Formats: sequence, structure tokens, C-alpha cells
Amino acid sequence: MKKILWIMLALLTLGSQVEVNAQKIKWNWDGKTLSGNTKIDNYIKTIDTLYNKVQSYVDNMDKYQMVTEQFEDAKTGKKYEMAYMLDESGKLVSRGTVNWQCVQAITQGASIILDMTNAGLLSADAALALPELGLKALKFGKYVKGGPAVISAGTKAIKDVRKRWINNSRTWKDMKVDAIEDPKSINYDGMTDALAQTLNKCVYIKEVKEFSETKQEGKSESTQIKDMGTALSDIAKLEQAKEDARQSNENLDEGFDDLLKDAEKDA
Repeated sequence: MKKILWIMLALLTLGSQVEVNAQKIKWNWDGKTLSGNTKIDNYIKTIDTLYNKVQSYVDNMDKYQMVTEQFEDAKTGKKYEMAYMLDESGKLVSRGTVNWQCVQAITQGASIILDMTNAGLLSADAALALPELGLKALKFGKYVKGGPAVISAGTKAIKDVRKRWINNSRTWKDMKVDAIEDPKSINYDGMTDALAQTLNKCVYIKEVKEFSETKQEGKSESTQIKDMGTALSDIAKLEQAKEDARQSNENLDEGFDDLLKDAEKDA
């Protein structure tokens, strides 16, 4: 019996040391084959549910890219920063959709991480139950062994994505607070009604005293400054993504600020 326990512990340790991103987590359960042992089967189904939640979360949240840019009015010397978000097709996402995505990224991510923690508590019981399967232990042992790998890699993937969205949310919230209310107040000859409407719906712009160094995902720190004409004409060329009313929140209120502060504490 002691030997069996050591084998089960070794399997769990091996699984917990696997660190891969969410796209490479190895989990091949067919969704139907069960062992007949309640502890093992509940564990396998729990891991399968979490695996699919991680895949869905990462796939959905990685579709969006937050863009922050700086530009200058050559005529007046005024300096500006702007922030907007693009979907996987490079289309502009509305402010309401960005707000909704920020909230979902923070709350759903935290919920999945909690589920992962709870699932980890079931790992040992499932491993200890394997000898009860007799010869079937080898077949279902790979799923029990794979559970900690899914938990470890899945938790890391969720935390990585969630941390990025916490940063996005803070940037978005700060831009909203100081944003110019009427884009037409900017001294830009190419400001059309259509461009003003796009800016009002999808982009936050604020005036700044000095340019700051910006750091974009996967790039080294650099000061990225455009002239006003180039920056705003680039926005005018972008197509706006279709908005799902069910995934839109026009307001970021004090409740969101509290949510963001709590998320930053455990990021």
C-alpha cells in the first residue's frame, strides 16, 4: 500500500511541474468515458470543465488589443494621448464593449482561479482512489495525473491574461476621467462629423503637458509620437466592429473602480 501511495504522489508531482500556456495544455478526455469510481469521475469531469473554461477565457480575452498613442498639434504645440481597442480583425471596438470586456476579464478570471484552487483539493483523493480500479487504473491514471498539469498551466494562463486586462482597465479608466468631451474642440482641419462620431464612440483622447514613455506588449520601451494629422487620419480609416448589446456597458462607475482596486491587490 505504501508503494502505491508513493506512485500516486509521484504522478501528482509530475503533473504539477508541467508549465505550458493555455493553448498547449494536454487534456484528451473524450467527455464520455468514465471509470465508475465516483471520486475519480467527479475529478475528471471537474478538470474537463476547467480546461474548457480556460480555453474559452484565453481565446476570448486575447482577441482584443489595447492601443495607446501620443500625438502633437504642430500649430499650437499641444500634446495629446489617446487610447482605443482593436479586435482580432483590426476593427475598432466601442467604449461600451471595452468596458464590458474589462469587467468580464477581471471577474471571470478570478472565478476560474478560485475553481482551480478548489479542484486542486480533489487531486489527492482521486489519486488515492486509483488502486480501487484494478487494471483500469492505468487507463484513468493519465487523466488523474493530467489534472494538476491543467490546474497549474491553466492558473498561470488565466493570471497572465487577467493581469494584462487589469493594466488595460486602469489605462482605460484613467483615460475616461481626463478625456476631452468634444473631439471637435481639437484644432484639426480634417475633423469631420464621421470622425468625431467615431472618436466619441470608440476612442478616449486627453491633453497632456508632457509626453511619457509608453510600453506596449512585446515591445521595448519607446516614446511613440505621431503628428496630429497622421494619428487621427489613421483612426478615420479604421472600420468599427459590430457591437453586441449584451456585451456592452456604457458606464464605468465607482463600483468598477473598487473592483479594479481589489483586482490589483491580488494580481
